[in-house]
Amino acid sequence: MKRFFEWLRSYILYACIDPREFPKIKTAMDRNNQAALHAFSRIAVVLFATALLLSRSFQIEVKIDQNFGYSFGLVLSLIIYFANYYLVPRKPRLLPWLIYLFDCVLFGFGFLLAFVCSPNQLTISLLVMFAIVPMFFTDRPYRLAILYFVLELLFIHLVKIFKPAEMVNLEIVNMVVYSSVGLILGTYMTRMKLERFVFEYRVNELTNQEQLTKYLKSISNIYVTMYHADLDTGMFMELRNDVDALKPYGAMGPHVEQMLHHGALQTVDPDFLENAKKFLDLGTLKERLKGKTTITHEFLSQSGMWCRARYVNVDFDKKDELPRYVIFAVENISEQKQREKALISQAETDAMTGLYNRNGGVSKIKEKMHDRLQGMLCLFDIDKFKSINDNYGHQAGDKVIVAVADAMQRAFRDVDVLLRLGGDEFMVFLSKVTNEELGAQAIGRFFTELNKVSIEGLEDYNIAVSLGATFFRGGKVDFDDLYRQADGCTYESKKIEGRSFTFWRG
Repeated sequence: MKRFFEWLRSYILYACIDPREFPKIKTAMDRNNQAALHAFSRIAVVLFATALLLSRSFQIEVKIDQNFGYSFGLVLSLIIYFANYYLVPRKPRLLPWLIYLFDCVLFGFGFLLAFVCSPNQLTISLLVMFAIVPMFFTDRPYRLAILYFVLELLFIHLVKIFKPAEMVNLEIVNMVVYSSVGLILGTYMTRMKLERFVFEYRVNELTNQEQLTKYLKSISNIYVTMYHADLDTGMFMELRNDVDALKPYGAMGPHVEQMLHHGALQTVDPDFLENAKKFLDLGTLKERLKGKTTITHEFLSQSGMWCRARYVNVDFDKKDELPRYVIFAVENISEQKQREKALISQAETDAMTGLYNRNGGVSKIKEKMHDRLQGMLCLFDIDKFKSINDNYGHQAGDKVIVAVADAMQRAFRDVDVLLRLGGDEFMVFLSKVTNEELGAQAIGRFFTELNKVSIEGLEDYNIAVSLGATFFRGGKVDFDDLYRQADGCTYESKKIEGRSFTFWRG
């Protein structure tokens, strides 16, 4: 337990990097952060300018506060961009302050949208910022954790002031989930970058081939395979190899391209082989690596193991020249893939029901539409749901929402996309249900499951929903079109007492 807490402390404070290494890699960190700030501040300028131009040119009805936010964000982003471009090279100490200012601009605009422009709607933009901003820059994780702690306290305080009472708990839960995902992914990405910076520093620090070989052999323990190669002569030297298919080539030889090609044929899953060959191609490698420290490619092995192949440019200091010496390495990233999948699933899931949330579910539906998978889109909400909350309390309302979600999971298939849009509003996309006969059968199964629902404390209550349905059969129809069609049908269904559904017929 003590070792675990020591590891956790080191992970949170330094991303498990020796604190003594930070002064050595400061230049690399600053270079990385300056490039990131240059790119993201330029993107922010374009986005703020576009939003401001559209709102004025097309007379889009937005609040004055929102236009002020666009203008203020545009001005500050421009200042940050030019300060980073012209001042930071002469005054490097200015860079951290510009990064903090840029983060404040992003979160400030997110808070403006969430609490001033749309206080009665679920927060979206700000929560997305909580999830992605930690991956923009490379810094010690505890500094980001402190910033997030302050932002979370401010968020909770503002939610209680500006948001409707029924949304407060959901908003806080969403904030905790998104900020946790952001901090975890941000810290993980930071750790990978810092490890790369340390590795590159150590390689550049070594002065002769004997020391380089000794050091790389110790580093190579984290890899399945690692080779040092001369691209001009084709000579290679083995630093580590656990792949049987490569062992006949020995620890040193002149045919690196032949060796890599043979290894790919023997180890890479056939579905990933074509792209793996393109990555391994030494004929284009010099151009692909020019001016870069490393390039990577992920693939699945024939044994089902996820791997990341990497070329490291040993001649990175010669930026204007084509590289000659490279390190080729392959690592097992199966555990990383599993963690990423779990985190993505957590970010896409509605905490109360276990269904997809709005962002996750809508993304899945759009993917199916992009793949031209035909189906039926259903949109519904619970009739007189507000009276349940008013008469029996929010806990009873939560039980009703969970019961509806359980009925959906029993009635529909695993291939269907089930999501809770928010409040008592739900959506489902049923794959390959392309006509009213099949649609009525599927909706009938759902209504049958609702008939079976019995909620403790609400034994006499029968759940009724008003459902609208429309069909996606390809063509130029997009998700927004389907949503409007289903929403209009839902409105028509509300005119009928009890459970009812309406198909959109154009």
